[in-house]
Amino acid sequence: MRAGGLLATGVVVTAATSGPARASSPAAGLPLLTWHAALAGRRYAPATVAVLGSSSSEGVGASGWGRGYVSVMTENLRAAFPVPGVPGGDNYVAAWGTPRWWPVRLSGGGTRVTTAGWGLKAVDLAGPGESLTYTFTGTSVQVWHDGTPEIVVDGQTVVVRGPGRIHGFATFDGDETRGIQVYNGGHGGRTSGDFASRAAAWAPRLRQIRPHLVILQLGINDWRSGVSPAEMKRNLTAIIATVRAHTDTDPSFVIYGTPRVGADHRVQDYTRFTEAWQEIAAEDTGGPGGGSGVAYFDLAARQPSPSSDNGHGLYCEDLVHMTDRGAAFTADALTAFLRP
Repeated sequence: MRAGGLLATGVVVTAATSGPARASSPAAGLPLLTWHAALAGRRYAPATVAVLGSSSSEGVGASGWGRGYVSVMTENLRAAFPVPGVPGGDNYVAAWGTPRWWPVRLSGGGTRVTTAGWGLKAVDLAGPGESLTYTFTGTSVQVWHDGTPEIVVDGQTVVVRGPGRIHGFATFDGDETRGIQVYNGGHGGRTSGDFASRAAAWAPRLRQIRPHLVILQLGINDWRSGVSPAEMKRNLTAIIATVRAHTDTDPSFVIYGTPRVGADHRVQDYTRFTEAWQEIAAEDTGGPGGGSGVAYFDLAARQPSPSSDNGHGLYCEDLVHMTDRGAAFTADALTAFLRP
């Protein structure tokens, strides 16, 4: 047992104009520089990705654990940029999740918390009669918690009994000190405002995660719940500022732009949300040399809105959440986008 409740068992682009050619800022086109530099150093230190998102990031719609787009993206990145002897673990599994196949089992009671922890997820265990059980594959595990829970490891099964607030489990498979690590903070139903207003709950973990890339898959629930695109933009900008204030890694950011989902007809114009996502990337000045540190990933440019065409089976019947195929499609597109 280590302090803080950590338990380890093992790790110049020129622009053509009508006048004379002008050299643009070299930094303006390098929003992913921090991520690419970390990826180049993956054999000697971790190249770390943090994800804050809603149900698509959590994996809702997938048929089983490991089939959401974040998990498949992780698999893709590790296959494309391998480190010998480092297969990599799950890295972060929250204490609870919305999908029924979530790999952490709650027994004897316990209270789900939506205002604490990475991804705004935690479980309060009142006493020893309430427990969480998680079986992992890998070389080591960390239990992220507050309080004084009892933690027992039997082989690759971890049992945590109260009292205490359990955030989740960080698991590794040879990647404690190198390789690609991914910390998924997806939480179904969350809006940009949930994360912006509760930064005190999740931001302190950034000092431990130390991300080189932060993916923000937020905004679709803002549109669905009547939040204005201007407010969403303010929230996402605030989240980016919060991340920068809580880590010394100068991370790259990706704003994830989704196609319009759902078969219903919202009053709000969806194109304004797409424009707001793009504006965040275009207007940021926190990247290398004062250029943008935010890249815009446009999934809508790669597939139609599911309400207009779901002929390839990328979305579930609700036309909101991705099927296994849709999650893999997204993960493949995102992996290609993140390559140097």
